[in-house]
Amino acid sequence: MRSATGIDAQAAEMAAQVGGGRVAFSGFLEPDVADTLLAALRRRGVHAGASGGYAGAVRRVVYAAPDGVPEATPRLAALYAEGCADPQALQVAARAVAGEGAVGDATGHADGATVILLAPVPPALLGAVRVGGAQSRLTEVPVGLAFGGSEKLQPAVVPSLRVDVLGARAFKVSRAYFAKGVEAGRVSVNGKPAGKSASAAEGDEVFAAGLGRFKVVRVEGETRRGNLRVTLHVERA
Repeated sequence: MRSATGIDAQAAEMAAQVGGGRVAFSGFLEPDVADTLLAALRRRGVHAGASGGYAGAVRRVVYAAPDGVPEATPRLAALYAEGCADPQALQVAARAVAGEGAVGDATGHADGATVILLAPVPPALLGAVRVGGAQSRLTEVPVGLAFGGSEKLQPAVVPSLRVDVLGARAFKVSRAYFAKGVEAGRVSVNGKPAGKSASAAEGDEVFAAGLGRFKVVRVEGETRRGNLRVTLHVERA
């Protein structure tokens, strides 16, 4: 994970751009770094969000924008490699040309693989390119054609705001299953690893590797039986 000092410095730089009336973007970041940068920007009172090109994306670009801009998503493109059987090899090939921060998630298909990039796609990544030691033909395609995922606002009634309770409800898995992910270090809250008894408050974002992420949008109070009514924004990978 990038150092806290480095993340704070990036947050300060992006906040300064916003103060000058501009929208600021990071490159693609891993989940823990993106979540920590988002938290640092919000502590500074900066309107910020993140996008990876599809719901549940692992690597995302963080944006910071003036208050008058409701949302500012980065320009993204998808690169399809016909006949490539190794999405990770496609990521490596793309990073060698475009750089680490320009490359997002990759996925495999029956007849090839696709990777998300910051637009525009470098010309050197179009046409006949060697990927993982084999020749492949790379073409630009719409991001929506290659990646799935879904997102929705989901109301729920829960006994507590423990992360394992919320995660089980968000992703429709058992609490025991989600708790195993917590214990394995695959779950984070605002970029920090979730402990066994971790809780999430209103506004917190939880990432669960392999499942997606959710945000606690609202905590709406107790039911007659003492449970809590909450609204979650869930992104399933």
